[in-house]
Parts: sequence; C-alpha cells; structure tokens
Amino acid sequence: MKKIAGFIIAVATLVLCFTLCACGKGYSSNYSASRMTSKNDSNGASVSFDSFKGTYVIKMDNKGAGETLIAYEATLQEGNIKVYYDFNDEKLSLFEIGANGNVEGKTEAFTGNKTIYIIIESDDKCKEGSFSFVLEK
Repeated sequence: MKKIAGFIIAVATLVLCFTLCACGKGYSSNYSASRMTSKNDSNGASVSFDSFKGTYVIKMDNKGAGETLIAYEATLQEGNIKVYYDFNDEKLSLFEIGANGNVEGKTEAFTGNKTIYIIIESDDKCKEGSFSFVLEK
C-alpha cells in the first residue's frame, strides 16, 4: 500500500512540475469585446471589433528560413490601442493608434523566430477597430 501511495505522489509531483514549468512566452488574452471576428492563417492574421477592452494575443507561425517582416494596417474610431510584437523574447512596440486613426507600415526585417506573437492592448474601451498583420519574406 505504501509503494502505491508513493508512486501516486511521485506521478502527481511530476505532472505538477511539468505543468508549472511549461514552455511558453506567458502572453495571454484577457478581453471583453462585442462583434469581434478574427482570422489567423499561414501567412497572416486579422481582427476586427465593434468594441474592445483588454489584451488580445495573436500567435503566428513563421515558416521557412530567411528574413521576415511584419506588414500591418489598422484603423480605430474611438479609444487608444498599443500593439507590440515579440522578438527574441523581448516585447517591442509595433505601433500605437488613437481615435479616428489609420496606421500602416512594416517592421524591420528579422530572422530566427519560428513563432511570432502580436499583442494588442487597450486600457479603456475602444470602438470600431480593424487590425491586419501579414508575414512577408
């Protein structure tokens, strides 16, 4: 009986260790939104909403080798949103957009990242937003 209990405790401890030490960036979505639609495919991602407040994380797989850049476009009617991207485990500012704003541009070219995270953050309620991100080689 003691051997079985010891085995169960050992297995539970291993499971707990792997759960707590799981790999990942630690980025998580936490938001409230209305009429939000999102799309994420092999070469890009987009999100649009009627209202949004919080943090929305997009995970994109960078396939292939060589230099990659992120082309982006965004519009926002009301509010203020900051957009970041993860590069080599560092959260870098991509752009900021305010009320009645339109933004478009590209990041500098980078290599080596197989997974790219885009983090969209607002401090307050925003309205009528549309964001598009495309990976370019």
